[in-house]
Amino acid sequence: MASEKFLGRYSHNLDDKGRVAIPHKFRTILGGANENRVIVTLSTNPTYAYLDLYPSVEWDAILDRILAMRFEGDEAHQNEMREGLLANYVHPAQEVELDRQGRILVPQEHRDFASIDKEVVFTGDGRKFRLWSRPEWARYEEAMRKLRPVLPPIPQATS
Repeated sequence: MASEKFLGRYSHNLDDKGRVAIPHKFRTILGGANENRVIVTLSTNPTYAYLDLYPSVEWDAILDRILAMRFEGDEAHQNEMREGLLANYVHPAQEVELDRQGRILVPQEHRDFASIDKEVVFTGDGRKFRLWSRPEWARYEEAMRKLRPVLPPIPQATS
């Protein structure tokens, strides 16, 4: 898993039961140690509504990092921030299994959050991937296209 990354974007459709096929390239990464399971949760992005999907190993690492996070401010504020992350990211997380056709059932709560009804877009983020409604993806893509002229160069590798 460490060398394989989720890359690219793929368009798919939900069926009438709320199932969607995971892109084939993503399914190959989810096999093996993940036993064809994925963790799906609500994004915490305040600007765009989409779903984050993680292999089990990556989700475990995210959960460990959330639990170890330290926040600025007094103890009450720190506890409030931790509870906010738990309530908005960890608590809605669900483990879903891929069926024989490589589909997952997207939970209704998650579909409602991301306004997913029929047409969806999967985007690879390296260690995880996202599931977008087609309109929200278009809104995001347009905003990111506008950033292209001002993006900094990617640093060169150092030896």
